[in-house]
Amino acid sequence: MAEFTIDGTKYDTEKLDDRQKRVISLYQQALKDEGECVARLEISRAARIELGRKLKELVIEGSGGKKPTKN
Repeated sequence: MAEFTIDGTKYDTEKLDDRQKRVISLYQQALKDEGECVARLEISRAARIELGRKLKELVIEGSGGKKPTKN
């Protein structure tokens, strides 16, 4: 007997029809997908920040970058 909770109320999946079970399954999949997307976004954001720091260090401030000339 599988149970799940929504807004503090427990539901028993054995008492649900197939359509209700399908909606619950889709909702759970959406939550899982959303969590994975948020995690992927956070990883991408952290990588971009670190790459920005390396860009500044190695290209803008480093010997590889050209210093702006004054006219």
